[in-house]
Amino acid sequence: MYPIKGSMNARNTTLRRAIKIAVPLMTILVAVSIAGCSWFSSAKAPAPKPVVQAAAPKPITCPLCGLPADPALLARRPVAVKIENDPAARPQSGLDKACVVYEEQCEGGVTRFAAVYLDREASSVGPVRSARPADIEIAFPYNALLCHCGGGAPILAIIRASGIADLDEQNHAAAYYRSRDRRAPHNLYSTTAALRQAGNAAYAHQGQAAPAFKFLTDAEQAKMESERSAEISRDAANQANPKPGFQPSMAPVSNLHLPYEPICVVDYKYDSSSGRFMRFVSGVPQVDKTTGGQLAADTVIVQYVNSTPSGLVDVEGADTPNLGLIGSGKAQVFVRGRMIDATWKKASRTDYTTYTDSAGKQIPVKPGTTWVELLPSSWQATFN
Repeated sequence: MYPIKGSMNARNTTLRRAIKIAVPLMTILVAVSIAGCSWFSSAKAPAPKPVVQAAAPKPITCPLCGLPADPALLARRPVAVKIENDPAARPQSGLDKACVVYEEQCEGGVTRFAAVYLDREASSVGPVRSARPADIEIAFPYNALLCHCGGGAPILAIIRASGIADLDEQNHAAAYYRSRDRRAPHNLYSTTAALRQAGNAAYAHQGQAAPAFKFLTDAEQAKMESERSAEISRDAANQANPKPGFQPSMAPVSNLHLPYEPICVVDYKYDSSSGRFMRFVSGVPQVDKTTGGQLAADTVIVQYVNSTPSGLVDVEGADTPNLGLIGSGKAQVFVRGRMIDATWKKASRTDYTTYTDSAGKQIPVKPGTTWVELLPSSWQATFN
């Protein structure tokens, strides 16, 4: 029996329609399955969490010089060494390793240094000479060992009465040695390690030194150097074509002159490539005896002090100037090739001296070695 042709065509038409409906429906069902049935739930796939980069640990820095340092070294006692600056004592040893160096006027106008060490060791430091009353005011806030060789009887009595950790060579001779290549009294030396060892045996250590300064960041230094270069260019343009009412935005410094007595007169020349002030004494580069390298300051602070006769005399009978380090006065901070007018203040023997700008804010210094020039207020530093 043969199928009816019309009926077969009807079936085929119906089948094709069913396939057309089934294929899209299966596609939709597969898509729904892949999507996790999201049509039937409001839940969404969690967004990927952003990767958080861990911040690099902030480097541990020395509280006295602001440079990165081994934390174990910072727990040690600072050492303040009295170093001679007579021409017969040059070149000195170890000043390049100090965190802070103070230059003070002594008898006859000759200057001496009080160099403070913490994180950097000096394998040779000297020549070591006698102390002065101002050294107590300098060293006390650092909780430092005061290392020196004697002094006049009245001065030694003041040092003993102060309660400072006193490492006088006359009482701690084993911590010092005499060099054979110089004549006495310009030949007494030590090392910071030997001084600290002797001090630890004689005095209980009272904890880590507090920060002496506020320090500039790398970004702040770069900004200061850029501003200095722009101001120098601006000033040069004005000199070539003077404009009425021109006002400098800052005081760029290339050369600094400190009018101590001729045998100790000091000049600093700014080196923009290193951001340091290169030191000259009596017109020649002042160098380190051990390394032969020229001494340099990362920051120079000129602190004007009221220098008056004290009535105290040294072993040769000369009057020791009273520098008046407790109180306040005018100062100038030379950092990153510019000068900032400042006011200095020291409320008591145990306080650090602070240096603030015209707005009363503490002036930050460049990390490295800071030289503090204690200049009599009747004198004036000059710069250009």
